[in-house]
Amino acid sequence: MAIRDDKFTLSTTPELISKGGGGNNKKTILIKAPSAVIYLGGPTVNAADGFPMATTDVFSLELGSGDDLWAVASAGTPTVNVLATDSDARISTGD
Repeated sequence: MAIRDDKFTLSTTPELISKGGGGNNKKTILIKAPSAVIYLGGPTVNAADGFPMATTDVFSLELGSGDDLWAVASAGTPTVNVLATDSDARISTGD
């Protein structure tokens, strides 16, 4: 299992902040938006219909295959921190 940490500087254009897991793998991510309110969603996310995340929030989400997560700012260039871990979600066959 690999752990990856990233920091993104957002703008009013949606930015991909985490790709989904691949195949049977799930990706668990933790997000912290330390400098301003941001909005989470798909590739067309915007401040009007995105999921709002305040500066005091920490958000956890599990992403499957194709579940890419995007973020956008309503103004300015806030930063967002992302911590991600990939895990194998296959069911054991009794090894």
